[in-house]
Amino acid sequence: MTPTGHSRVSASMPESIWDFPEHGSRGPRARHDRAAIAALAVRIADAEGLDAVTMRRLAGELGIAVMSLYNYVPAKEHLVQLMTDQLAGEYAYPVKSPPDPRAAIADLATQTRDIARRHPWLAGLLHPPMPPGPNGLRYLDYFLGLLAGSRLGTGARLEIITMIRGFATMYGAMQAAPASTSEQTTAQVQALTSAAAQGRYPNLAAALTVAGPPRRHDDIFRSGIERLIETARLRLRQRD
Repeated sequence: MTPTGHSRVSASMPESIWDFPEHGSRGPRARHDRAAIAALAVRIADAEGLDAVTMRRLAGELGIAVMSLYNYVPAKEHLVQLMTDQLAGEYAYPVKSPPDPRAAIADLATQTRDIARRHPWLAGLLHPPMPPGPNGLRYLDYFLGLLAGSRLGTGARLEIITMIRGFATMYGAMQAAPASTSEQTTAQVQALTSAAAQGRYPNLAAALTVAGPPRRHDDIFRSGIERLIETARLRLRQRD
């Protein structure tokens, strides 16, 4: 999805849709709202892919002119922000602070993976970075709370959040690919075995020799999240 529209954006971070009023001052009285527009865009992307989400398509579905749509969403990158925040609203948070922050981080990562399974096109929106909306800010605030018991600085905590969320999103999108996960695993193992048999990759051959039986994708995912937490040297205290 290539951003287009009327507003100019910086190379690092685009303007936030939440810096604009809900509806522009021009044109007739508002008949729609951003939440409905975002939900429609998500439905189209789920059914037909991200490329099908165009301003013209949305305007047609809403029964308004394309220029009228810009009164709600000034530019295409703003639509991407709305769609991303719409998906961030699918997270479920506990009512009380979880007693085990590490387990809570793993649960949050699992939710991220499941969201990406339902909406695999989300993985294509990871770059460039975009300003978070209300749902995204709630996710960030909750995750930062889980990291409150660590000795890491703010920058390091944000890096951990980015790594775990990115890994979980890409993993979920991979599992949602048309080919089944068992087919993906079989093809990967066959490719690696064939390469190792060539004799030019001794370390790969040695690793495959002691690799053991294939693991379930859910087990691989949980192991990956645990390794990310350990790599970040998180020493999170359990709460009473």
